[in-house]
Amino acid sequence: MPEVPAVPDAGALDDRVAAIFDPDRGPLASRLDGFEPRDGQRELARRIARTFREGGVLLAEAGTGTGKTLAYLIPAVLTGRRVLISTGTRNLQDQIFYKDVPALARVFGRPIRATYMKGRANYLCLHRFARLSEAAAGLSPSDQRWLTHITEWTSVTETGDRAEIDDLPDDLPLWTELTATSDQCLGRDCPAYRECFITKMRDRAAESELVIVNHHLLCADASVRQGEYGEVIPESDLLVIDEAHQLEDVATQYFGIALGTHRLDEFARDAAAALGSLGPRESAAASDALADIHAAARRLFDTLRFDLRARSAGDRVLLTADVASQIRDPQEQLGAAIARFIRALPDAG
Repeated sequence: MPEVPAVPDAGALDDRVAAIFDPDRGPLASRLDGFEPRDGQRELARRIARTFREGGVLLAEAGTGTGKTLAYLIPAVLTGRRVLISTGTRNLQDQIFYKDVPALARVFGRPIRATYMKGRANYLCLHRFARLSEAAAGLSPSDQRWLTHITEWTSVTETGDRAEIDDLPDDLPLWTELTATSDQCLGRDCPAYRECFITKMRDRAAESELVIVNHHLLCADASVRQGEYGEVIPESDLLVIDEAHQLEDVATQYFGIALGTHRLDEFARDAAAALGSLGPRESAAASDALADIHAAARRLFDTLRFDLRARSAGDRVLLTADVASQIRDPQEQLGAAIARFIRALPDAG
């Protein structure tokens, strides 16, 4: 993997960052139109620079108008190491890549190598595109028209990013046939691997100083890194998480386990429908166990919904040792009922 070249050191990172933000002689004041010195921004940049230099974790909350993006982008560029920046929204990704990075290039007087990375669903898969094109005759007239439009775009695009197609509907079913998930991707075995837009994006990112992603891609990439070619984001030395208050919900989607009453109700209905194939004794035992499953599940979720949530500040309950002890009995009862149901089934052992 190519190394990010180090920026010639003209002193400690903290000092160089301070020089950039100097309200009288710094390049921000002289080269950035409309720049206004802000004490909070300088202090945030100083602390970020120190964290980059010394290591560790910095948690910072910056109010509106602080100018937090420049506060971390300037130390990120000056550090000479690859920095991964994750945002909560696509709008902030756009702002950083299309506005802030070009502005900083003017401030530093040199190009800044940055890569804007999105999830796989945003990029055309050339292999799946070729296969669908071969079967175009079987598509609906509407899909054929869209495929023709996409084919024309494919001949000129350098990124394969669907955002370049202005009139492409967000919910166009055809597009799902033209992208590849991490499970569908053939990786190095793909005949279009070298021309692949994902491959080219990874190569650009591996040569960049700044890699700009969003929390969804950050978590999706982390969840598939055990695979041979699942990961997309290159290894980076430093990580900046902007809009970090949104990370919890996204991380929960990728790494959490969801269980609700509706899932257990569906399980009970499906199981009850299948009991007709059992003998009378097995069917009676399984039916009793299903009733116990239903009762234990209701008790468990009622405890979470009413008893514990009433003591919390919001809709969520943090699973502490105290909370775990309060749901242990209904949890064990639910597990025992499920075990009894399994034992009641033929050949369950």
